[in-house]
Amino acid sequence: MHLQRLLSSLLLTLFIPVAGAAELKVLTSITPVQLIASEVLAGVSQPEVLLPPGASPHQYSLRPSDVRKVKQADLIFWIGPELERFLEKTLSKTDATVLSFLEEEEGHQHEGEAAHEDEHESPHHDSDENLLESSQEHDEHDHGGIDPHLWLDPVHALEMAEIIRDAAIKVAPNKQALLEQNYAEFAAALLEKDQLIMSQLAPFSDRGFVVFHDAYSRFVKHYNLKQLGAVTINPSRKAGAKHLSELREAVIQSKAVCIFSEPQFSGSILKTIASGTSVRTAELDPLGQKIKPEKGAYLAFLTDFAQVFEECLQD
Repeated sequence: MHLQRLLSSLLLTLFIPVAGAAELKVLTSITPVQLIASEVLAGVSQPEVLLPPGASPHQYSLRPSDVRKVKQADLIFWIGPELERFLEKTLSKTDATVLSFLEEEEGHQHEGEAAHEDEHESPHHDSDENLLESSQEHDEHDHGGIDPHLWLDPVHALEMAEIIRDAAIKVAPNKQALLEQNYAEFAAALLEKDQLIMSQLAPFSDRGFVVFHDAYSRFVKHYNLKQLGAVTINPSRKAGAKHLSELREAVIQSKAVCIFSEPQFSGSILKTIASGTSVRTAELDPLGQKIKPEKGAYLAFLTDFAQVFEECLQD
């Protein structure tokens, strides 16, 4: 009887979770970060996201439930205050491990800044072609001189995955082998996907387009596309009637093929600009908020994103 009680007690302890065995609680600021984290953390953790579908990081305010998520997280990944300003104050008070991808990128830039600038030099900003105002300069001014939309360049997406992998290994060293395997599989799949998209978009390198706000410079440079300008510098501010009239004329004169709207903002402005012209309109979602976070999610996002460009820019 004593032996039976001892055996029952031993079996019971096997089902009592220990601190180290608890699932890693990972919180991400926006969907693209969640998608990349899902690639790396498959089988280790299911990362949550703060920004809900339809919301923009430019205009969002944290809810009490969001603050609770921050307090409960072990690891938190965000781009940085240049994009998710709504998070800055709350993250300064958390005990979780917090990593900003922009801070990490700036460290890499200091090591090889000249090479990085050469790699992303755009061939499509000649003064005679750029009839719209330089959207890149305005966007950089608005974000403190940096384009924070890192995830739209596969090179930076892979760097983000590496940061996530290393941070997760430090917190959960017993999962190192799985994390490294996930990262290696993601890197190989991303390289293959990147080459396919390069070939897919190559025929459209000289077909000009206009975007709602300048969130795409990293994608544009990486795939050698021709962005003519942006409708607005700051998406949280409405463009005036005079500005819209000037934009409409500039779009016509520049022979833009397409104008891209975004689901987080009203597309009525772009329809007004394109009305009565041959310019097509299409919707780009830089936040990929309809993609389910799982292994393969970021690749699906990149595939859909490139497809929208191809369909709108083709003859």
